[in-house]
Amino acid sequence: MDQHSDQNVMSKPVAATISGLAAGVAFLLILEVDLRLTGRNVDDLILLGRPVVKNPEHARRAGVAIHMVNSVALAQLYRLVEGRLPGNPVVKGIVFANVENLLLYPVTMLEELHPAVRDGQVDRYFTWPAFWQSVPRHVVYGAVLGGLYARLTKR
Repeated sequence: MDQHSDQNVMSKPVAATISGLAAGVAFLLILEVDLRLTGRNVDDLILLGRPVVKNPEHARRAGVAIHMVNSVALAQLYRLVEGRLPGNPVVKGIVFANVENLLLYPVTMLEELHPAVRDGQVDRYFTWPAFWQSVPRHVVYGAVLGGLYARLTKR
């Protein structure tokens, strides 16, 4: 491979950051769609933001910032393991994001400690309907992450 073609390849950490940001935005879009379609208020932005703000009305804005940081951090982890995952890039991303969801979802057992659950600002998360509502969000996040990361790092 000549030196000129290497200059067109994005570094993997940068590609993961960009992919994570794009996947995070895609997650937010599907979050808004599913909140409207299902009528179940399992709003991840409030869940993330409410513990760090005093005013509950600011929880979603804080949640967006936390969500985007999480999206990039998860993408950096994906960068480290994607070579060990089965399938094409989109399948790899979907598998990765849903494994993450399965591993972290049990934390919702502690929902009674969460201020937004306690005061009814969001619905309960530790239910089967809430879990299944989280799956499409992670499918979309993973598909965008895997597909874009592969494109950005392709030689």
